[in-house]
Amino acid sequence: MKKFIIEPEYDGYEIGTYLKETKGYSGRGLRNIEIYLNGKRVKNNSKKVRKLNRLLIKEKDKETGIIPMEIPIKVAYEDKNVLLIDKEPYIIVHPTQKKVDKTLANGVVNYFLKTTGKIMVPRFYNRLDMNTSGLIIVAKNSFAQSFLQEKGIVNKFYKAIVKGTVEKDEFLIDRPIGKIGDDLRRREISVEDGGQEAQTKIKVIKRFKDLTLIEAELLTGRTHQIRAHMALEGYPLLGDELYGGEDKRAKRQMLHSYKTQFSDVETGQLKTVEIDIPDDMKKILSEE
Repeated sequence: MKKFIIEPEYDGYEIGTYLKETKGYSGRGLRNIEIYLNGKRVKNNSKKVRKLNRLLIKEKDKETGIIPMEIPIKVAYEDKNVLLIDKEPYIIVHPTQKKVDKTLANGVVNYFLKTTGKIMVPRFYNRLDMNTSGLIIVAKNSFAQSFLQEKGIVNKFYKAIVKGTVEKDEFLIDRPIGKIGDDLRRREISVEDGGQEAQTKIKVIKRFKDLTLIEAELLTGRTHQIRAHMALEGYPLLGDELYGGEDKRAKRQMLHSYKTQFSDVETGQLKTVEIDIPDDMKKILSEE
């Protein structure tokens, strides 16, 4: 619930315009709220407000079919609008036709139930592959979701162990990728042939005998982007069987979302959340 008193300079504004221009609401956000003007429900966003009018904003109740389940949730950061989770590997983020429960979403619904007493919709801003670990952003309300998607800044950084010795210290991979038929792999496909623009910034952190620890910053957010890009460059992720990185040292692709920068929903200021790499990645690096 949010309360606003109309400032004198916005006298005569339509409610929808006022909320968009001064409070950061998007068109989608306006569709997901109930508006009360001076205590009375208003269904027309074009109604004009007067200075010192009182606005009360309530989020519409939205049901979720996701069942709460006791699944451990590692909280990396939380405020009243967002939850950042340190996802363990080997867990699917959201239910699918083949996997309807025991997902991260089931655990998030259960976490919200425990902490708020309510069944809340888990609004994932981003997702990770089942065997990728690290930071995932969950918006707690529709306003936060639409703000992050349409107005906010979100920068995502990963650490990965790749096969081979990456020669350049820093470089940009700018290669469009896409899917062909039922093949799960993303390949280099021109935009004209249906591929999507994809850019990844790579920085070498440390070189080992036959492996390299890198940082990858996503400039676009395509499925399998880092995995496909590094394979295309000749440095598949260690343990990534889909892209030619199979190796007895790793049971999964060694990819971890370790740092996220995002705009605070209330202030717009950029916040940074950073976490350590998981134990399986540490073990491999310690043995090199």
